[in-house]
Amino acid sequence: MTHRLIPFAALAFLGALAGEASAQQQPGAPDAAKQIGTCVVILTDVTTTETPTGLQAYGACTTADGGDRSCTAEIVPTGPDVILDVTDGDSLASCLPADGDDPCAQIQSGPIIFQSERHATQNYSAYVGRARMTVAIRQKRVHKQWHDRPPTEQFPLIAGRVFDVLRYRSAAAARLQCTMADGDQRIFPIAGNADLSPQIRFVSKNSAEPAYEVLTYRVTP
Repeated sequence: MTHRLIPFAALAFLGALAGEASAQQQPGAPDAAKQIGTCVVILTDVTTTETPTGLQAYGACTTADGGDRSCTAEIVPTGPDVILDVTDGDSLASCLPADGDDPCAQIQSGPIIFQSERHATQNYSAYVGRARMTVAIRQKRVHKQWHDRPPTEQFPLIAGRVFDVLRYRSAAAARLQCTMADGDQRIFPIAGNADLSPQIRFVSKNSAEPAYEVLTYRVTP
């Protein structure tokens, strides 16, 4: 078995597998291997920045009538591109009496607990009556910028052979960008252990190295 090595930051190389290919051919038959396209591998990095926003995320609950008279408010961001400001853990909740003799005068508030940047809780207990508790937490807007690394050297897709993609763990995404034999321009996102297409099949993954993993694919006729 031989490999054609392409020495770039995101490495792809083609395995010839000449022995296997010849074993699949009948004696005297012509070489059936054909090139179905040419590709490069492109890795993508993402830069994330956070900026304060005037929007606040709110959570509310009403203490129970009887028993331990407690409730838990859950706070989540107001949109997919915002997160909770985890430094805003000292927000004071507002209290609105629901019934009873001034329950807001005897409310006990627990700390704001951040499960993540998208979920926080706060617990309240009322000693008399029932109260509606509302808490607000500052938010930050998340901005993401995507940057492609330089592509690898172009390599062929040859039916019946394999190629490896070296994907660095520091990259946010990876893809094959190909020109097929019929001139069609195709992009194949590399995600997990999935096949890239009906003709580009996932074979294996080697995760022995801490900085990168090697994905092997077979090109089918």
